[in-house]
Amino acid sequence: MVQPQAAIDVNWKFTNDLEIPPMRSFSEFIADKARFEMPPFRDLPRWNNRITSNLLYYQTNYFAIILVLVAFSSMLHASDTFVGLSAIALLGAAITFSLSMHPSVAQARREHALVTLGALVLASYYFVYTIGSVIVVLFTLAVPLLFVMLHASVRLRNLKAKINHQLERVGLKKTVMARFLELIGVDLKAF
Repeated sequence: MVQPQAAIDVNWKFTNDLEIPPMRSFSEFIADKARFEMPPFRDLPRWNNRITSNLLYYQTNYFAIILVLVAFSSMLHASDTFVGLSAIALLGAAITFSLSMHPSVAQARREHALVTLGALVLASYYFVYTIGSVIVVLFTLAVPLLFVMLHASVRLRNLKAKINHQLERVGLKKTVMARFLELIGVDLKAF
C-alpha cells in the first residue's frame, strides 16, 4: 500500500504557479539533525551552490526569522524606525520625481524648477538630519539578512535540500525564493 506524502513535505500553493515550502523543523534547521561546517572559501562555485540550495530549502524558516527580527527591532526602536523610513521614502520620492522621464512629470519639473530643487534640498536635509534613524532602519534590515546568509553559508546540505534544489533548477517547482533569486540575477540552472 502506498502511503500519501507526509503533510510536512507538501508545498503550500500561493498562486497558480507559485509555491511556499513548509517550515522545516527546528531539529532539522539548527539542532539535532543539522550539520555545520565552515564554508569552502577557496571553492566559490561550491559555496554558492550551498548558499543557493539552503536558501531554497529553508526559505520559509528564513522568511520567518527575518520577519520576527525586523518586527522585534522595529518595536524596540519604533520612533527611529518610523522617522528613518519616512526620511528614506521622502528622499526616494524626491529623487524619483527629479529623475523621472515621464512627460507629465518632466513638464511639471520644467514649470516648477525651483519647487523641485527646494523639495530635493529639503528631503536631503531631512535625510541627513535623521541619519541616526536611517542607520537604525538599515541595521534593522541588514542584521536579519546577515544571520540568514551566515546560516546558509555554514549549514551543510542534506539529501532533501539537494533534491529540492534540482527540482527548482529544472523548473518543476517555483517558489518565492526562486523568483527572488532570479529577480536579482542568480541563474538557478547554472548550479
